[in-house]
Amino acid sequence: MAAVDECLQLGREPFRRRYGFGRAITYELVLDGHCYDSKAIAGVAHLYSVGDLLSADDFSGGARTVAHRLRALGFTVTDGSDVTHEPREVAPQIVLQPRGGPRDRGPGNFAKSVRQGVQIAEIRDALGEQADVLTALYPDGIARLWGATPTTQVNNEKVRALRNRRVGDDVLFYAENHFIARARILHLFDSLAVAREVWGTDEENATWEHIMALGEVEEFPTPVFAPPILRSLSARVPLRSLTLRSAEDYRRVAEMLPERRRSALPRPTAPRPAPSPQLTAEDLLDRIGSLGTPLGSGNETPSRHQPLALLWAISRIAAGKPRLAPWSSFRTEVSPLLSSFGLPGSKVTPEDPFWHLQDSGLWEVHGVPSDAGPHPQAGLLDTVQPVAGLTRASAELLQNPLTRLEAVVKLSSTHLDDVDQRALFSRAGLAGYATADGMFDGDEGGGGQESVDTEQTTGPTERRESTASRLVRNAAIAAQVKELHGHACQICETRLQYRRRPYSEAAHIRGLGSPHDGPDELPNLLCLCPNHHVLFDGLEIYIDVDGIVRRTHEGNSLGRLRQHADHEIDETYLRYHRTLCELNSLTRK
Repeated sequence: MAAVDECLQLGREPFRRRYGFGRAITYELVLDGHCYDSKAIAGVAHLYSVGDLLSADDFSGGARTVAHRLRALGFTVTDGSDVTHEPREVAPQIVLQPRGGPRDRGPGNFAKSVRQGVQIAEIRDALGEQADVLTALYPDGIARLWGATPTTQVNNEKVRALRNRRVGDDVLFYAENHFIARARILHLFDSLAVAREVWGTDEENATWEHIMALGEVEEFPTPVFAPPILRSLSARVPLRSLTLRSAEDYRRVAEMLPERRRSALPRPTAPRPAPSPQLTAEDLLDRIGSLGTPLGSGNETPSRHQPLALLWAISRIAAGKPRLAPWSSFRTEVSPLLSSFGLPGSKVTPEDPFWHLQDSGLWEVHGVPSDAGPHPQAGLLDTVQPVAGLTRASAELLQNPLTRLEAVVKLSSTHLDDVDQRALFSRAGLAGYATADGMFDGDEGGGGQESVDTEQTTGPTERRESTASRLVRNAAIAAQVKELHGHACQICETRLQYRRRPYSEAAHIRGLGSPHDGPDELPNLLCLCPNHHVLFDGLEIYIDVDGIVRRTHEGNSLGRLRQHADHEIDETYLRYHRTLCELNSLTRK
């Protein structure tokens, strides 16, 4: 029922696209006068119940699996030729889309309107009748858009691509002789007003008015060398213009491209604003601050059960897990937190926050009988196995890393200020908040400290094999920030030499690692010496709103951060780092 509710709120098409399902060809679930795609509902219901999304490929056949199971659960499922109101899906074509270089503002436009997305509310006046379409396609309020300028020619490659591309086609973004990203076309429209609002105009007052609304955006971790693919498609090398190839051509080169990622829930890499006017980030923090904390039995100190359960729920969002979880998972994972970090001597009752967090307006429960009373007991929950978790609106807000961090700070400072917060964060899956760069890479374990065995031995130092997983960083952007500043630290002006070459380090302000999920882009970088890089990542220093570098714990100034006209730093990332330093100060009390 939670899956049905989400589909009803999103709409069938956005729901299918969110989770990677096609239209129902034969079997539809019918409930309260509405029709639903049976496989999509069953797959997402499995996600809600056990945390694992089933795809269409996981079902061997509609009759023997989905329809049979849904009917056994008492649902009505249509069967046969009566499902004719939607056409069968057409195999996608492939659209080859040059991103453009710095002169064309390609990297910046890609980061702005595809990677980060465009707030629909900010361009609503320009959208006109397209506003309702985009709102239905993007329930989070963020549209992923790309466009093309008109051409005066009659039948060249670009004209044919603009004329024959269609909804459902895949788009491959091309830059510097590589394919860097893939997306799917959700909607096509022409709008000069929207293009000017989003991308502005060039020197000839032209703009990208042939617009694609995109979904399933996926940047390749390792860019794909393009020439072999382009030659197989009989396309120009290097790619200079928008190009379209058939579904058959696409199938022929599909094995040369990365497989599509499959994940339980979409995980954005950029901040996302409030998805609806009913709940804002400020509302979310206010509700966390006034969270109901019933007094512990025989104790005047408020119970920590609800704040601990909410912290656990936030950690699920940070890890990209489903917002709703079954009672069995909640009890297994939250009970140890209540036991270790609840009030000393208090009884561990996970059923209390599981049910009563609904009073906060940030939490919902599905599957408890209406006659269960005001306080369902653990035995009943064990029997009916309901699901519970953050509401859709609060979960969408917490996808924004800054909002999520501010929520953790609010919980910590208001309700959990007298517990060992470092230990709590580690147990709850939020250990990444200990540093600005998130979870340590495999070769950085221990914050740069070497692993030391207590037993001393003589002779050569032993070696042990290890496996590491490292984030893939953009070396070109790191080199750019260093060159802009002449390898001089923006804090202390130091210029180091190493092996007769200048040496400096590119420091991310909002870390790339989990749970920060910062973007790898120039506005999120600083050029620092190794000493100040360590202090910045270790949350020992921060940059205040006036551009002054300060020590986190003493507050004294180290001077003004040196700026460069061609290196614009995003204040949002600096604010995130300051908030992280605030949390670090709380955990050291």
